[in-house]
Amino acid sequence: MRSIIFIFTILLLAAACEQETITSLETNTAVVDAYLYAGQPVDSIQITQSFSYARPEEGLITLDDLVVNLFDGEKNYTLTNSGNGFYRSEDLIIEAGRSYSLDFQFNGETVSAETFIPSVRNAEISNDRIDMEKVSAGFGANPSFFSLEPIEVSWNNPERDHYYVVVENIEDDPEYVNEIFADPDNPRRRFQIITEPEVTDFYTVDPRREITQFGTHQVIIFRVNPEYAALYQLSGSSSVSITQPPSNINNGLGIFTGVSSDTLYFEVNKI
Repeated sequence: MRSIIFIFTILLLAAACEQETITSLETNTAVVDAYLYAGQPVDSIQITQSFSYARPEEGLITLDDLVVNLFDGEKNYTLTNSGNGFYRSEDLIIEAGRSYSLDFQFNGETVSAETFIPSVRNAEISNDRIDMEKVSAGFGANPSFFSLEPIEVSWNNPERDHYYVVVENIEDDPEYVNEIFADPDNPRRRFQIITEPEVTDFYTVDPRREITQFGTHQVIIFRVNPEYAALYQLSGSSSVSITQPPSNINNGLGIFTGVSSDTLYFEVNKI
């Protein structure tokens, strides 16, 4: 799960950096990239310097000598540095419905942030199995193609929160429905779809145009806070300057946010 969020965030920041000159960000400022996942230990907090925005060719300048504290409202946890700017705690399991605060000292200032972990919203799936025939070569006809029904995933969203969905094949060696869609450079690459965060209560998987592989697929429904949605919107608006990126970090830049999720599965069966 962390890899999905991390790749997603890197793509957004890279896209934003292409829009505006960023020389004004060349300051010694801490940048926090932190996500707390309901039901999981803390392992997705990275702290770097803002030099990494202004000088991307030099790579990330990580901060590995900080005393980083995470407070759950009752107990304070001092996080352990694991290298490359990452801080973690195996002793603290994040709970949905609770608030957490983060703080550390950098350049004589207290860098801090707070976030709330949204409760898990259980989802339902209309069908957990679909049958498809193998297309032997090229664009041959698939007799089962026109009879395939969409898979509907739905959940309640009375709060009108932001959600996004990840659909992916989880087989170690997935078999393609039609080999023409296989990546010749990475034939074992697994099918994956990542949607945009939006205020919604459903997602539809259309097997006729989206499913390319047989086997077990998982659908992860992520419930995210507004600051996460704002980070995504940064990549799609040329009017937003990287000199004023969305941030909820006091005396720093970046994001400290909570995420909850529900996971469902469906099988694509070869007939």
